[in-house]
Amino acid sequence: MIVTRRWLEEWVDLKGISTEDICKKLNSLGLEVDSLQQITIPKKIVVGFVKSCEKHPDADKLSVCQIDLGTAVRQIVCGAKNIREGLYVPVATVGAVMPNGMKIKHAKLRGVESDGMVCSATELGLPAIENGILELDESIGQLEIGKELSEYPLLNDDVIEIELTANRGDCLSIYGVARELSVAFDRTLKKPRYEEDDIQHKGIGRILQFSHIGNHSVSLVYKALDATNLQTPLLIKFRLALIDQVKQNSIDSFLQYTIHSTGVILRGYSFKKLAGDNEKARLVLKEDERGLGIVLSEDKAVSIVGISQSEEVKATDSDTTTLIEASYVQPELIAPIVKKEQLKTDPLYYRTSRGSEPDLTFGLDFLFKTLEEYNEIDLYAGSSEFITQKETLKLDLSINEIEKLIGQPIELSQVVLILSRLGFEIIKTEDEKIILKVPPFRHDIANRQDVIEEIVRVVGIDNIKSKPICFEESNRLTYSYEHYKYLRQLRFKAVGNGFYETVHYIFCDNKRLEEFGFKTISEELALINPITNEMDGLRPMLMVNMLDSLQRNVRMSKKRIPLFEIGTVFDANRQESQHMLFAFSGEESLDTVPNSGKPSSIDFASFVKKVAAIIGQFELVESEEKNGLMHPYQSADILIDGQKVGIVAQLHPVIQEKFDLPKTFFAEIDTKYLVAKHINAKAISSFTPIQRDLSIVVKKTLLFSEIRKTLKDSLPDGVQSFYPIDRYVDESLGDEMSLTLRFVISSMEKTLQEDEINAMMDEILSLLEKNCNARLR
Repeated sequence: MIVTRRWLEEWVDLKGISTEDICKKLNSLGLEVDSLQQITIPKKIVVGFVKSCEKHPDADKLSVCQIDLGTAVRQIVCGAKNIREGLYVPVATVGAVMPNGMKIKHAKLRGVESDGMVCSATELGLPAIENGILELDESIGQLEIGKELSEYPLLNDDVIEIELTANRGDCLSIYGVARELSVAFDRTLKKPRYEEDDIQHKGIGRILQFSHIGNHSVSLVYKALDATNLQTPLLIKFRLALIDQVKQNSIDSFLQYTIHSTGVILRGYSFKKLAGDNEKARLVLKEDERGLGIVLSEDKAVSIVGISQSEEVKATDSDTTTLIEASYVQPELIAPIVKKEQLKTDPLYYRTSRGSEPDLTFGLDFLFKTLEEYNEIDLYAGSSEFITQKETLKLDLSINEIEKLIGQPIELSQVVLILSRLGFEIIKTEDEKIILKVPPFRHDIANRQDVIEEIVRVVGIDNIKSKPICFEESNRLTYSYEHYKYLRQLRFKAVGNGFYETVHYIFCDNKRLEEFGFKTISEELALINPITNEMDGLRPMLMVNMLDSLQRNVRMSKKRIPLFEIGTVFDANRQESQHMLFAFSGEESLDTVPNSGKPSSIDFASFVKKVAAIIGQFELVESEEKNGLMHPYQSADILIDGQKVGIVAQLHPVIQEKFDLPKTFFAEIDTKYLVAKHINAKAISSFTPIQRDLSIVVKKTLLFSEIRKTLKDSLPDGVQSFYPIDRYVDESLGDEMSLTLRFVISSMEKTLQEDEINAMMDEILSLLEKNCNARLR
């Protein structure tokens, strides 16, 4: 948002306040100043009057002008196409130093003497306004021949660029920023109203028939005017150039100037193009199947209210009769539909989607007042309108609540004054309590805390006294604290095991999610105004964004990339949960002497051991979860105490190739299942444990999880644990395999005899034969 000091002064008195103080105050109000540019036209550049203009005798593109500079008439050769007799122009006299460093001297151009230079806008250090020389008029002040242009304040202005957040649409206008400054500096805000003259005008009903079908959530006001040969004054051209909104025709210039000044959305329509051969233009407002307001002319859509306007019916300077449309629609109603339907929008949609000024009469009044100031127009009496009354949010808050959040006492009268100046309607104040209505232009105010934030903005953070925080909470340990402490321990363990912590945005690209087979956020809960197109979704897994970090490390020639992250993820209903991710790509270890500088690549087993070293023991079972990131054959669910807590998998080969990654593994765990366990000491046997191996033949398709399930609750007393140590396949075994299991046997009471051990092993073999169709090898 670009404002200038002089432009602001038309709305609020800033006398005695420096531009630097204005910038500081804007920053304190939360309107961050991005840049400040001071435009100063150099000395010895004066107002000149072209008394005569003749062709150069030896150059077709040059003109020889006699220009009155007040003290004398000077002959100046000029090459601009728009130079002509009767113009007021800026003239750099001999001795002037231009903004680019060029010094003006007496010269002879193609044999003709020239004393000075007639200047264009850019040569004066102004933005590009029009082709050729700058044509001066009295919109910048009374023109006095010979007066230096540096003495015209409206051209020597301070330009302030403000970096607005998306929720502050109320400050997307000069009036909106002036309103903030009027509160901050305790100055009166000006809001001029247009007063129609007493001349009897034709009614708008003679040329426009406007009707609506059904009830809509939009507001429209139509007015009309007759004008010929509209001229845009220099001041408006200059200011539109400052905001990079130079328009090709005058009606567009006045509309854009009004929009930037007031924040009201205005569009111009050609009456001739709407009416055709009819005496009246007939417009119908109706709601389409998407819930958008559509304006029809002869059953043809000429605009989608707040979103776009048909180019075919736009007003131009050739139109003698122009319809002006002022519109308002709540941003939360159209923004989701535009995003969902990928609708084509015009430049004004940006303002509509952020929240435009709902006082449509205010914008129209300013437009007609400005037009009449510089042109002769004939305004049609009355208006055609459809107004939707927005339900005003009503809130109540107490002084105690305000003081509690601010941290210091504040007078009720000061609070009422601040809120009133900000546009809040104070309904009642009693018993140290305020009942108020939120102004319709403040789309960002949703609760009492937002209102209190407004008070803090105006009071100023720097004016709130700092004091030590006083905690009066009893000393108790909660689950949240214990969980936080345990996750911190896991962070330390991860770092101790060679992993590096990363942090990513919670936002991600919905196209990437669809490519990976994830469900995106449901449409009614989707982000309305994402930061960028690549951040229009919320990540369902940490691994979605971790891919970028892995790829970046690979491109930096890293051969071993162990990373981890703890962060928030979201399901399709936007429900949050916290996950912990481990990702490992490339070589398992560093280059060392024992591995001759050629370490092996990470594999599934070694990665699982690294994860277990951090989060503790867990079991792996066949994965029930499937998505585009997981290898179809090297993936598993992680179980802790029989509860699924996450997944571990190799990255899908297609994704590895797409991101140019070496072999990569990842494990993602829901942190709510990662809880610190109280460790109870257990007695161990004083007798030496015995190991026994059992080799069986089973089907190749048999999973170890089935064997574990069979034996887990049926092992003979004394068998402490078991695990696989060998798997063998051969053509002679066909569709079977040989599997060797190792059992650890120990008794707390005695040294077991061989026959007792053999009995246990026989019992185990019997269980396997019965439940797993196993046979002794």
